[in-house]
Amino acid sequence: MVSPVANADEKGDKAIATVDSAVYKAKTQFLEYEATIKVPEKDDKKLSLGVYMKDDKRFTEFLAPSDVKGTKVLILSPTQMYVYLPAFKKVRRIASHVTDQGFMGMNFAQDEMSITGYAKMYTGEVTSEDDKTRKITMTQKADTGAPYAKVEMTVEKARNLPTELKYYSESGTHVKTETRSDYTCEKDFCAPVTLKMVDHTKNGASTTLARKKWKVNLDIPDSRFSKRALEEGT
Repeated sequence: MVSPVANADEKGDKAIATVDSAVYKAKTQFLEYEATIKVPEKDDKKLSLGVYMKDDKRFTEFLAPSDVKGTKVLILSPTQMYVYLPAFKKVRRIASHVTDQGFMGMNFAQDEMSITGYAKMYTGEVTSEDDKTRKITMTQKADTGAPYAKVEMTVEKARNLPTELKYYSESGTHVKTETRSDYTCEKDFCAPVTLKMVDHTKNGASTTLARKKWKVNLDIPDSRFSKRALEEGT
């Protein structure tokens, strides 16, 4: 199906750029999360993971439980992702047709994790606003690798921080909802303590990430974001 035609305006694009400035202000970050995965009629599953962020790059290492410990994911761009599985002791490239699938049972996919700025992937339209919130409908730009055809974002106006994102497929189906809450700030840098992704295509299965550690603008060498680092853990 053909993607929706972008219905943007200058105000909408400016609103997206303002969100980018608030969300991606830090040059580097390290975050440690505890993930709780809920699937209907199954016991909850918990994971621990650490995420290094620098520019457009992401390096994620699973820390617990023991059956996933040592698994690592490297994202260099929306089209260049690698995984290291300790059981096989090999680095493998993640095929583009599976980047929309949850990893380690989580409802967060590599697609969402690869986004390092909305303005370069989406054009926007402010669809409503009041004193406290603004709603922006973002439509994918052509040939940018945007993972979703449309995203509806609710933004807290005081700090220009997103509190809810609704993700839509090429066919216009509302497939996922992400909420970001309990923001805390270190000087000018703010990040949510809690992130939750609900997958509406899987009977409401969800993953909640609870932030346990957060460091901003620490020195992360470029070597961290390499295939060698996946194998060596350096």
